[in-house]
Amino acid sequence: MAVFGHLGVSPELSAVYELLVTGGSRTTEEIGVAPELLSQLHDLGVVRHLPGDVWQAVAPDLAVEALIAAREEQNRRARADVGPLMELYLRNRDEEQGDNAFVEVVTGVGAVRELWNTLLNGAREEVCVLDQPPYVTPLGEHVALEDATRQRDVQWRVVYDRSAVDLPGRVTEIIELVAAGERARVTPTLPFKLAVIDTHAAVLPVANGDVVDKVLLIRPSALLDVLRSTFELYWDKGIPFSPGGIYAAAADVDPNLLGLLAAGLTDESIARQLGLAPRTVQRRVRQLMDRCGAQTRFQAGVQAMRRGWL
Repeated sequence: MAVFGHLGVSPELSAVYELLVTGGSRTTEEIGVAPELLSQLHDLGVVRHLPGDVWQAVAPDLAVEALIAAREEQNRRARADVGPLMELYLRNRDEEQGDNAFVEVVTGVGAVRELWNTLLNGAREEVCVLDQPPYVTPLGEHVALEDATRQRDVQWRVVYDRSAVDLPGRVTEIIELVAAGERARVTPTLPFKLAVIDTHAAVLPVANGDVVDKVLLIRPSALLDVLRSTFELYWDKGIPFSPGGIYAAAADVDPNLLGLLAAGLTDESIARQLGLAPRTVQRRVRQLMDRCGAQTRFQAGVQAMRRGWL
């Protein structure tokens, strides 16, 4: 990849800059390119024009900072310009949607996935998710999408429904995400799927059987505020995942069993995840409940949290 290519500089301009870095200062004639290209590099702030028609490369570290500053200014202008365009967009919506311009219906599997990717590409601070099946992105692909946002320092908070944790291979994927920086919690039930991106958008998926082929896109509004508050409510109620295995626990307590129990999985589901016989799981769960002095599985999870096992 040409130097500065990821900052929007063309390969042709990058090649001229590299020539001046590796070959030293040169005149226009010695460089042998159109003067317009050199002028463009000068406008970008990555070369200097010295007396005697000599061109000199700016130090690469300073050149990068100049290009980044220019791009940030372009981003600022783009955000300012989008305001009037957004007003026109909403004004020209179908009349039936005119009174609810802050809610847009996006239909079709392809359109839904494209919207989700666009929202993630635009995320800058935090993505908050209430997670339950079915999914917009096929399992296995989501890890890469989340990692891509994390490279821009975007934080993720996810509350997983028990049914999500119970999917084959899902626990392993969640552990990988948590190890990479995701903050995750689990709750027995969630009312719906939800994703809130920064403070500017939320999506409410609408499932058709096992396929998400429609979502409601919610823009800044009282409804968006309510959805954000709903996420925080379930986040506060959730049982946290922690790095290092599934959960950290006392040395003589099976962390895998404790983690899956706290996630709300049934004995049969825990047995599948751990490769144990259901009767073995039942016996271990009973032993754990007896140790905690708990009458129910939920009480055992609460006691485990109080004892610092989770």
